[in-house]
Amino acid sequence: MTHAERCAEIVKLRFMLGVKLAAFNQFVAERLGLSVTDMECLEVAYFDEVQPVTPGRLSKLMGLSPGSITTSLKNLEKAGLIAREPDPTDGRRILLRFIPGSRATVNACFEAVNRSLAEFDDTLGSEELESVKNYLSAMLRIIDKHMADSTNRLA
Repeated sequence: MTHAERCAEIVKLRFMLGVKLAAFNQFVAERLGLSVTDMECLEVAYFDEVQPVTPGRLSKLMGLSPGSITTSLKNLEKAGLIAREPDPTDGRRILLRFIPGSRATVNACFEAVNRSLAEFDDTLGSEELESVKNYLSAMLRIIDKHMADSTNRLA
């Protein structure tokens, strides 16, 4: 297989991964009575390195309008997954807090897939895992940069 053919195969796999992840997110969101956007907001808030997350930061991370974020946060509150609380150091800001035990409800939806992925990860050597990590990290950086650049061009 030529380099160009390998690259074409990678492009196809990236596309299919995106499609499958979107379908799986839809499946999990439906099980939780949420929209995909609600589910993605929950996951981004959970995995963000800045904790607790504010609605403004979540809006920036998600690339969604403040109104869209507010709608998702209302849905997540109604589902008993998060609470919005005033920031004790700045009354103008709102902090998102996860309801104790709510993470277990979400994790249960991902448990079987995560177990299978962990089993697969265990078959990879350290160098392979490092390559996968580097590849995925680079993809995220490229997508974030593209979105930031596109946003700046529209402004």
